[in-house]
Amino acid sequence: MKLALKVVAGFLKKGDKFLLVRRPINKKRGGLWEFPGGKVENGETLESAIKRELKEELGIKTKVRGVLGKINYKYPEGEIELILFEIESKEEPILKEALELRWVNFEEIKKLKLCPADKKLLESLKKDL
Repeated sequence: MKLALKVVAGFLKKGDKFLLVRRPINKKRGGLWEFPGGKVENGETLESAIKRELKEELGIKTKVRGVLGKINYKYPEGEIELILFEIESKEEPILKEALELRWVNFEEIKKLKLCPADKKLLESLKKDL
């Protein structure tokens, strides 16, 4: 049995809002919204992976506060394990890889089309946040 691909994501808050990014059109699930992050590389810890991904995607240095939650999700091309970290940063994110970034609250997120795994993870967390 093939192991689930580990994917890390960051939950970055500003007031009552948190950051989402819109996937590039040329990628799988292009145009959908998700928490910023990406795949864990071989030999990399989860914490170093999320720090690297947020530096690459948003140009920010981050402090990892801990794991907020994780889920497994099966996409047609394979299963992922999505791990969401609570993140702090004193820097303002900039658009580097995504189509768009947006600070949203739980009401505003209802209007956005999320990647299925991120949507499932968010629903599992909503009661705790």
